[in-house]
Amino acid sequence: MMTGCADNTRNGASAPSPRPGNFPVVEPFALDEAGSRVSVTFELPDARDNGILRPVFVGFRAINTSAETDAALREAMKVTDYLHETPIPVRLKLWRIDDAEPKPVVLSDGHWDMQNKRAWWEPHPEKVFTLHPAGSTDNRPLIDSGLYDLDEVYYIHEFARIVPPTPGRYRLEVENLESHPMLQQQKQLLTLLRYELLVSHYQQRGIE
Repeated sequence: MMTGCADNTRNGASAPSPRPGNFPVVEPFALDEAGSRVSVTFELPDARDNGILRPVFVGFRAINTSAETDAALREAMKVTDYLHETPIPVRLKLWRIDDAEPKPVVLSDGHWDMQNKRAWWEPHPEKVFTLHPAGSTDNRPLIDSGLYDLDEVYYIHEFARIVPPTPGRYRLEVENLESHPMLQQQKQLLTLLRYELLVSHYQQRGIE
């Protein structure tokens, strides 16, 4: 999924607002290189729609700011095809750290019944996740924090959900387990292509 929004630091606009509790999480992450690691602490807010806690996912976004030449667009399509079709194994470890002793949290992975157009999430006791379907973020907090830019194209994917999305303080460790030569090659051709770890709410749901 490709989305873009304005950077509110440009043209004399006000400075970005701080992210309360470091959420949503956006951190550089070398998705194409085996052994790359990210460790981050964040505070999950008590965010609700109609009294129900909003879903939260752990994933990544690929960001393409290359010029829109025909050659760049062709290379970008190769990246999107690869991200949609190729397993990308990562190890995810999550702890809730509100209490004195950190408590491991079991993340959930997605399952899909395409015939009946149904999706659901189940606990995934293993730490390694390989599936990464396309996703969509609630862009408003990212815009407010200066983390979304209209001039950039975002390809957003999720690895797992935090179920239930209980408010509180968490520590997340992410490790990439496999190199991806194709992505490394495309990053050289699309010189402004980069990857980031993303922990966020999904795109805002309608509130009736």
